[in-house]
Amino acid sequence: MKTLFTSIAALILMLGAVVALVLIFLFDMPPGEILGTMQTEGKFLLYKYELVEKLTAAEKRKLYQSNCTRQCHSKDLIEKTPRTAAEWDNIVIRMQAPDRADLSDREAAVITRYLKSHFLSNIPTVLPEKTMRFLKRHLWKSDFGAGDLYLDVIYIPRTLVRLLPYLVASNDLPKKQGAYFVVYLNTHQGSIPPWKLDQVATLSQGIGDAQKALGWQILYEGDYGGQLHHIQGVLTFPDFDESQFDSMQIAIDLPGMRERVFQWKLPVPPMAE
Repeated sequence: MKTLFTSIAALILMLGAVVALVLIFLFDMPPGEILGTMQTEGKFLLYKYELVEKLTAAEKRKLYQSNCTRQCHSKDLIEKTPRTAAEWDNIVIRMQAPDRADLSDREAAVITRYLKSHFLSNIPTVLPEKTMRFLKRHLWKSDFGAGDLYLDVIYIPRTLVRLLPYLVASNDLPKKQGAYFVVYLNTHQGSIPPWKLDQVATLSQGIGDAQKALGWQILYEGDYGGQLHHIQGVLTFPDFDESQFDSMQIAIDLPGMRERVFQWKLPVPPMAE
């Protein structure tokens, strides 16, 4: 057994010497920087195989840089294109493949959380710019972070149900049939409580009575550091003929917070293909 450990130690020293020589000749790195780089890369290797429990904040940043901005893409391509929490999840899952960044689940989790923490958007990036302009003008309503809780509500007319898979992190349509409203909840601090939005949301058209929701289906939940920071879901209300009304509003009365009200003009104009 002692001979085996001696052989492994000798092999590690030999590999370290080879790496040091490569860094010196190819990158012209000073000895102090070489030692630091070897130490960091060694810790990353131990972390990958669960031999180290935690990484520091600086090490998490280096892990992201070494796997994303130095190995796969330019820094600007990633950092100047913020994405939603669900989009970052999907991108990192794709990059785990052996022929790409070859990330372990532990490495992927660290990188995903770093991306969500520093380059997060509440607007999907997969739809064409023209479509997004139409959504933002006619269908998308936002409440800008009162109490560090950001709410976005998107009305989905029956003629545009095909957009749903692009707006939520799921290919599944809501289980209940009716009028659909995509809801994003995002926070930077704390954790989003397990609210049942169908119990606190009402829909009104014109001066008619407010209608209760038929259902609330969560299609995506994203955490950061063990806290629930992102939720995407669909509120479903009884179907209606929007040509019969000139406006509508949804009121969401979350416990312990002011009531959030979102308003739309009706009918919604047709969207060009």
